[in-house]
This record gives sequence, C-alpha cells and structure tokens, in this order.
Amino acid sequence: MIARWCTGVALAAAVFTAPATAAEYRMLTSWDKSNPAVPLLAQGFADGVKKASNGRITFILNGPETVPPFEQLQPVAAGAFHALFTHGVYHYGATGISIALDAVGGTLQQRRDSGLFDLLDKFYQRMGVKLLAMAITEKDGYTFQLKAPVSADGDLKGRKMRGTPSYHALIRLLGGAPVVLPIPEVYSALEKGVIDGAASPVVSLLGSKWYEVAKYVSQPSFGYTHQLMLMNLNTWKGLSPADQKVLLDEGRKMEEVWYQKYNAMADQEIKDLQARGVTLTKLGPSQEKLNQVWAEGLWELAQKKSPAEAKELRALAKAKGLTN
Repeated sequence: MIARWCTGVALAAAVFTAPATAAEYRMLTSWDKSNPAVPLLAQGFADGVKKASNGRITFILNGPETVPPFEQLQPVAAGAFHALFTHGVYHYGATGISIALDAVGGTLQQRRDSGLFDLLDKFYQRMGVKLLAMAITEKDGYTFQLKAPVSADGDLKGRKMRGTPSYHALIRLLGGAPVVLPIPEVYSALEKGVIDGAASPVVSLLGSKWYEVAKYVSQPSFGYTHQLMLMNLNTWKGLSPADQKVLLDEGRKMEEVWYQKYNAMADQEIKDLQARGVTLTKLGPSQEKLNQVWAEGLWELAQKKSPAEAKELRALAKAKGLTN
C-alpha cells in the first residue's frame, strides 16, 4: 500500500501541486456524488466559498476514483491536494483522533463551546492539515441493510456483516461477524451472498442501491455521524486572514446544515426505500445497548490507535457532558 500511495502522490503532485490559478484548489472527497453529503456539504462548501470570496477562491472536487478513501489523508497532508472532505474512519490507519466523534452528542452550540474543535484542530495540525469544519448530526444516523429480517431474537447472529472498524463492536454485540470491504464491492457481495448485510449511514443507502439486492433495513438507527473538512496546513498558512475567515465561516455553515437537515433527510431516505420495496426490521432487546456499545467501541478504537490524544479528547468531551 505504501508503494501504491507513493506512486499516487507522485502522479498527483505532478498534476495538482500548482493550482491553475492562485485561488483554485483541489478537494478530495471520500464518496462520489451519489452520496447526498457530497453535493450538500462538500459542493455546498465550495459554492459558499466561491460566493463569499466573490469568485476569488474556488474548489474543484475529486472523488474516490482519483484517490481511494482510505489513502486520502496523506496526499492532502503532503500537498498533492489542497483539501479533504471525509470521515475519521477513512484515515484510521494513520490516526484515531476523530473516529470517536460519532460518539459525541450535545447540541451544535454545546459542541462548539466545548473546545472540542480547537483540540481536534491542534491534533490535525501536527499531521499537516487544518480542520475547517467538524459537522456532527443531531441524532442517530447509522443502520444495517440486510438480505433477510433480523432473527426471532432480534439480532444478527451468525451473519457476515460488512462494516468499517467503527461498526465491529456493535456487529459482535448483535452476534454477527464483521467483514471489511470497500464500498464499491458491497453491492456484488450482497448479491452473491458473500455477506448477509452491511452497515451504513441511513443517508446514502438510496444512492448505493443496495436495496436492489438486500430488501431489509434495521431499526432503530444508532450513533451520530460526522463529516470533516480538512485543508493542507501550508496552503492554509498561505492564505490571507480575510480568506481564512471565509473558509472557517463556510465551515461553520456546513456544520449547521448537517445538524439541521440530516434527520429530515434520513426520514425521507427510509420512506423512499420503503417505496422501493424495502421492509423495516426491528432489532430486539439488545437495541437498548446499541448506542452504549457503539460509543464504547469507538473510544476503544481511538485509544488503541492514538492513546494520548484520544484520552485527552474523551476527557474534554466527558467533562462537557457530550459523551460517557
């Protein structure tokens, strides 16, 4: 993977290091445009920046077909690309500092007042990137898409379930066996019976079209969902204070949009899935522990990868009443 990344960075650097104009920047996104978060948040951020800067600052979006999601942080930190729209799980191989954000509750204002953003920003700057936005949903946002309803006991016992590491503790709680697969391979794996289901944010299930080969979605949903906007630190330092303010202001707007709109989007997604023949299937008694096990599993992952930073981050979130 290191060789592949080095080759990718060399090629990307040759093409993208110098922007076409002084104010044109390349943004990587961890999902393609079929994921609603990309047009809503990433493109929304880019459009907002362009408008607020009177057209002086533009971002060109490049999806996972350019650089695979799990390999995107390094080329942005290295300067081959200028910005990154992503989720903490996609760079867990490099750091665990943000994977536990999906366990952080509270209102939008409580999160902002807590100092969590500043602490996370400090950690990311050590890696060569600047945190522009930390968007977290108001309520639960993850679920399982399944080929068959949950068992009579309301669990997933004996099933092979696709999920990134953040889902593994919860999958095991429900009796399933975690399987790691890239998103592009999930549809085929479901269709062929290689896996029995897949974990995912509720908002994005429609675009993935998994419903064509997996006709059940579990309820209730669980966990908060977050999206990060990061920027190459040297690029950030090269901006004027006025331009830096534009990016931070638009980052704040991105946070507000995700907090305010996700619930309605998730509700509509479920209705649209049902209109396409999907049936809701309810998890049993273990659902009472969903969020507890989810949160604890995330903090354990964070501390395993980045023990000192995760400890400091959790202590702050706990002191502010945002997590257990």
